Amino acid sequence: MALLPAVRESLEARFGCPVLDLYSLNESGPVGVDVDGSGYVLLQHRLYVEILDAKGEPCAAGTRGEITLSGGFNEYCPLLRYRTGDYAALEFRGGQPVLLGLEGRPPVVFRATNGAFVNNIDVTHALKAFALPQFTLHQARDGALTMRVRGHAANESKLRAALLALFGDGQALTVEFVESLGEKVIQYTSDL
Repeated sequence: MALLPAVRESLEARFGCPVLDLYSLNESGPVGVDVDGSGYVLLQHRLYVEILDAKGEPCAAGTRGEITLSGGFNEYCPLLRYRTGDYAALEFRGGQPVLLGLEGRPPVVFRATNGAFVNNIDVTHALKAFALPQFTLHQARDGALTMRVRGHAANESKLRAALLALFGDGQALTVEFVESLGEKVIQYTSDL
């Protein structure tokens, strides 16, 4: 979520302390911190941050592109050119790398059968018991869901039950098991 300057000022005035804007992802943990609105100073010395163009090539310093991560502090989940879906430019200030103009990926909101909104993080929580190496979930304009799962490790009936518990019993849901989802997978999408 973006921290707008007026919100930062309001929070600083209310609590009488500096407000830090943290850029963090579930996959990598904290990436950078913006202490004064001038850019995100990178935090992890073991996290290599690249900015890539649409073709996957590195951008020149100061050029906007997709934030891509390798390494990180979690040795059990080493990232290798993980394309975040977030965008910024990278420049160096006194040898310190700084992300400028950070624009995070928008959250994806789904709709349940009762009309309630379902955030993509709620879907992630509903699926946490399943060992899914890679998957996508898409909601069509008519509300129908299509879930595509790489491999065949998941029990389809249990997977279906978990999603229906979240979206409602009358939810139209197709579950497909595929050999590959491609190189860059956008996990959650919606036509709504």
